[in-house]
Amino acid sequence: MRKLIALAVALSMLALGTALAEASNPATLTLTFAENPTTGYEWTFASGDEAVLTITDNGYTLLPNPKDAEGTGGTHSWTLTGKAEGDTTATFLLKQNWEGGEETAMVVYTFHVGADGALTQTAVQGYPAMYMPDRAAFLLKENPTTGFTWAYTLSAEGVLAAEEDTFEAADAANADDAVVGAGGAHLWVFKAVGPGDVTVTFQYARSWETGVAPEATVTYNCHVDENLYVTLTDAGGDYQDYDLIFGAK
Repeated sequence: MRKLIALAVALSMLALGTALAEASNPATLTLTFAENPTTGYEWTFASGDEAVLTITDNGYTLLPNPKDAEGTGGTHSWTLTGKAEGDTTATFLLKQNWEGGEETAMVVYTFHVGADGALTQTAVQGYPAMYMPDRAAFLLKENPTTGFTWAYTLSAEGVLAAEEDTFEAADAANADDAVVGAGGAHLWVFKAVGPGDVTVTFQYARSWETGVAPEATVTYNCHVDENLYVTLTDAGGDYQDYDLIFGAK
């Protein structure tokens, strides 16, 4: 699991700006991530400089559970407030909260706080959309230098809407060390727009080839409830070979 954190840092610039409240340089921002304490994993947080930025823990909220199903998760939210001019970070770790507990995810935001307290996000490490309850995010290995790229289809309309589609070379953060032809990672983020079930199918193929079976196929089955919260119910196909979060290690 620690490899996920290393990967998130190495490919740190894929998900700028997707996890925060949609406002123009506000003095406060609200951040919400999915959380399920029954799994033993909970979010911890820290401000890099509390004189510049404070983080208020709004607590955990259990999702509606009318059937009293066991293991139902919820959401955890925080309010970030600019206090003084400067630059600092806000770090969120998903981990087992006991000594020696395993860490499974890390998201680090970098902010500039203006003289008026306005917050401007300048960078992010990690993939916050992976943990947003109303988003579905997928991260697949891709190497366009081979001619192969991913294309996706949705089995139903009105459930998920594409929000982000970004490729990042593996060594883009360290251009001097980049290896030509090394490939990278492709991130897609979908926003929930309506309740229902949908399958997202990715096919890895050369766009100019016709009548040729794709090199690989990866499928994800997603359920969106009436609160527009997304649950990944199943992953299939070649995801173990290409998925950088749930599959490839």
